[in-house]
Amino acid sequence: MSVNVYAWPPVSLHGWMWTLLDPIEQSRSLITGADYLSAAQRRRRIAKLDVAALGKNRMGAGYVESLIELLKGGQHCVRLYSCRINPRGGLASNLLQLTRLEWETEGAELDWAAGGAEMLWDTGTRLTCTTGTDAAGWPIITVTGVPANALVAKPSEFVTLFADDGDAVGMTYRVLAPAYSNAAGVAVVRLHDAPSPMTDVRVNLQSRDTGVFRPVSIPQSMQPGIADWTYSWEFREVFEDEVGDGGFVEVNPWR
Repeated sequence: MSVNVYAWPPVSLHGWMWTLLDPIEQSRSLITGADYLSAAQRRRRIAKLDVAALGKNRMGAGYVESLIELLKGGQHCVRLYSCRINPRGGLASNLLQLTRLEWETEGAELDWAAGGAEMLWDTGTRLTCTTGTDAAGWPIITVTGVPANALVAKPSEFVTLFADDGDAVGMTYRVLAPAYSNAAGVAVVRLHDAPSPMTDVRVNLQSRDTGVFRPVSIPQSMQPGIADWTYSWEFREVFEDEVGDGGFVEVNPWR
């Protein structure tokens, strides 16, 4: 049986958290008294979201109640995207990433072509990078095309590398340390994990991490007379090999 993965509805947030969970096993030697720790399960992402019941469109509570019904107590899942950490200050995102535009006509996807070849529409700034390792042994990407002499990446922001122009998903990595560009618009960004060796590939800075999540519990929230109120969600990542043979089926009921 397949598991539906619903898109997150267009609601406003009062607060959010996006972090990692690394379960461990601990044991102690009866002879030496030394402690031993090892990974007990695979790493998972944990997300918490405080949803505004009103929000900018004043429909937050309705969206949440609809999502609750769709999830059927956790039988189905939701796709979440990370919110930008430390969002205030810094450069505008359109200076640090290229966004693919998607066209539709009467609800159907519209493809463009020129001279018999597919034509892609983008907005923003095209950046390129080359992967590598710095002198301290940390994985890095060397990014070209960013604004000069500026802070271009902050710790625990995300970057996404694309293998080619046809790659619409890419691979996303967490930034380890602040990265500043030089006068030529080149920046070296240190990462937690090493990408595959790549040269002169497209990269987006200030991108978002994403995953499929199942609610730890279904929130209940009392509606006051006139004021805004909050639905507090906690989610735990789930992997496709943990569900039935049908796998994940992505569904967007909000469009």
